[in-house]
Amino acid sequence: MKGSRSACLLCRHIAATSGGSRSSQWQAQVHRFSTTTTTTTSSSTETVVDTPGPSKIRRIIPNERKSKPNVNWSRGNPRKVPAKDSARVDALFQQIILRQPTSENAPLETPSPDAGKDLALVQAIGKLERMIEGAEPVSNAYAYLKTEIYPMLREPDITIPQVFYRVVSRLMEDVVAAKKEGIRSPVLPTVAEIFRVYADIGDMKPQRWTMLVGELVQAIVEMDPSSEQHDPAKADAGLINQDTMLADLVESWKVLSLPEVVPATPDNEVTDGFWFPRLDKFSLKRFSDKGNFPAAFSSVFPRYHPNQLGAPAAVLAIATYALLHDTKRSNADIRRSATRFVSKVAYLITFVNFRDAALQREVSRTFPSLQNYIMTQWPAIKQQLKERLESTNTPAATIQPSESPSPSRSGGINAHSIGTRLGQAYQTRNFREVDRLWQKFVGSNGEIPPERAAKLQKHPDLFNSFINTRMALNQPDQAIAVLHTLRTVGLKPTMKTWNVMLDGCKTARNINGLKNVWAKIAGSGMKLDTKIWTTRVSGLIECGDVEGGIKALEEMARLWNESSKDENATAVKPTVEPLNAALVGLIRQNQVPAAESLLVWASRQGIEPDVFTFNILLRRFIRDGREKDVRRLFDVMRDTGVRADEATFTIVIDAAFSRIAINDTEEQARAVANVIDDMKAAGLEPNLHTYGTMIYNLLQSGDRAMDAVKVVLAHLWGQGHELSPHIYTMVVEHYFARNPPDLDAVESLLQRRRLLDYDDMDTTFYDRVVKGYALVGRPEKALEIYYRLSDSGVVIILATQMELLRALLRQGRVDDARDMVANTKRLFEESHRDAAEVEKAGFWGHPFWRLAAQHGIFERGNTDASAASDADHPSQ
Repeated sequence: MKGSRSACLLCRHIAATSGGSRSSQWQAQVHRFSTTTTTTTSSSTETVVDTPGPSKIRRIIPNERKSKPNVNWSRGNPRKVPAKDSARVDALFQQIILRQPTSENAPLETPSPDAGKDLALVQAIGKLERMIEGAEPVSNAYAYLKTEIYPMLREPDITIPQVFYRVVSRLMEDVVAAKKEGIRSPVLPTVAEIFRVYADIGDMKPQRWTMLVGELVQAIVEMDPSSEQHDPAKADAGLINQDTMLADLVESWKVLSLPEVVPATPDNEVTDGFWFPRLDKFSLKRFSDKGNFPAAFSSVFPRYHPNQLGAPAAVLAIATYALLHDTKRSNADIRRSATRFVSKVAYLITFVNFRDAALQREVSRTFPSLQNYIMTQWPAIKQQLKERLESTNTPAATIQPSESPSPSRSGGINAHSIGTRLGQAYQTRNFREVDRLWQKFVGSNGEIPPERAAKLQKHPDLFNSFINTRMALNQPDQAIAVLHTLRTVGLKPTMKTWNVMLDGCKTARNINGLKNVWAKIAGSGMKLDTKIWTTRVSGLIECGDVEGGIKALEEMARLWNESSKDENATAVKPTVEPLNAALVGLIRQNQVPAAESLLVWASRQGIEPDVFTFNILLRRFIRDGREKDVRRLFDVMRDTGVRADEATFTIVIDAAFSRIAINDTEEQARAVANVIDDMKAAGLEPNLHTYGTMIYNLLQSGDRAMDAVKVVLAHLWGQGHELSPHIYTMVVEHYFARNPPDLDAVESLLQRRRLLDYDDMDTTFYDRVVKGYALVGRPEKALEIYYRLSDSGVVIILATQMELLRALLRQGRVDDARDMVANTKRLFEESHRDAAEVEKAGFWGHPFWRLAAQHGIFERGNTDASAASDADHPSQ
């Protein structure tokens, strides 16, 4: 960072909440979660095991119950221990603790310099065993283990006898039984602490974990949050409260995620206590077709066989996700501690498309007592995930959200894949790819056979997507051909079909096409709807025909009045939607007086404004400094009962920040907090959608709103929320577009993304980051991310790779450029294993390959013919 002014607030937030350097943070994580550190010197390699938890008890590596652990508990220099040491110490245990000498007159073995430590350890283990066998409370025995025995294990060159594992295992069986009976007991260890001990002795069994964690979840669900705070009996009993139990639940998932041996230097996939691997999306596809969420979720824990976790762990994951999002039970601190877990579960639910019936079946089979709570919370969870998914959709892809987000196949047509790639092709104006996808959809033969037509009939929305894309790319002839094919296979154009065609004309600014399509619609005698009128009005104004747009709105009202306001007539009642569309166009054209006149006309027509109407005017009045009109608008909103929404408060934040000094971060934070408080007072609870909307709207204000964006981001993350991939992409684009680029802010954003893995981020985000770094002269950063994506099976588009290739060549990094080109070629050929498919894929003609060939780092060879045929369409 270059100083407080340019420092990203996220960095400060992380520094304030962690308190220490990166290395010390990782040390704290290692200590807390029983991790193993590997240290290498020039002469030897030794494994060092750190201590879990505040008491700093070292971790015993599973399946390594040797006479002397292959670890140095105190970080000192270990001495070489004879292989017979464990037998010697076990003999000490037998002789001294159990009073069973091997022969009547056999003296004790001559003690070594460390024998005193070993003797003290076996005596302590013996006492622990007597406590277990006697009437000593199990909580006392556990406390003795942690306070007396564990510190001994930290001594250098200590030898752990086999009997230690047997005695501790027996103790933990009693602890588990007691915890099951008294899950809220304040004297027993937490569930997470119990399983940390099991991890220490190498005895982690998922079935045992799911049983006890299931009891914990059930107890939390059964608690009444309101009565808990006002029940003196429970307070007097000293029972652990709901927040503590939720925190224990989160920590228990962290313990389950521990690998057998934790690497010395955790990378970005290992953070915040959750040791999750990066998901293999290609392997996950085999689960998505069957909606097999339990199998997909089990892949997050590679240490265990999938059958060891299965449905019980999957159901508990859904229950935990629901509890963390239950505002009556959870809080921001707990949600923040589980950010990576929440992100992983959300991604898997969406990717696998876990269906209601499947979830209910698994819950009733594994934890029937949780069925009512989980199934009650499930609709809210699905809605939240649906909103997150919709926020990533591209404008050209009009596949309905009800279609599976996973690549489900219907009769051999992968509608989701084609729709997604079609949207990407539109964004990059890749005409060749659109052609190829159309052939993939309808088939390459001229005539469509009946069996193919039957399959195509199942995808009317995909036909609409192609029509919209063709019109948006200003290819009306091809759009008409799609319409003809739609009819050929037995489908009929719907109102949505004509609407997307109009929308495509609007996007392409094709006013003649828009008018021609409307003339055909109006002459058909069809019953129209509000959406298509709205598209017509906004389309005319967006295409520059402001007068035509206003006349269209007036025509809508006239036809309705002439129809005697008959609901069955083809005319449509004017509503606020087309009015707002016209207002947006007029404001954008700087025709504010015309917009105000239109409002007067709407009032005469009985059209009531909504919050969107007020927001349109409010934003412009604030920008023009019309404070009296701003106050008047708020008064009208109040008098008409129109409640402010996220966009309203975003406009207010934008206005507030315009009056605050750029470097006054405290005042900026107060402004955001005040607006958030006002939102709550207005009955608008800030959530992911709220924050996303605020950030989106702030970004529309350009560079001057970036400080406000950073403050909102810090506030959002501080509350344990996360952004959608779409918002992340917009934010990073703005950081790169600043002059000079705000690379510190980009790096901070990437650090945040690494905490959540790459699993839920779409390729558009990666594309913008790689391209941004390449264009600002940082190809080394772009190349680093390129290979991270490549290792995960993600391939960014060739147009972006071309920018990276140019940047590498400009800096003379020819070897790096050659390796990148070879890697891209390999990835493509692996994804198209059939040689003929590779040649037909319309790939080799891209200028990327010609640039590489010109610099001698790519041999085109057999791709020449394909390259020549594609040379006229180099746009990807």
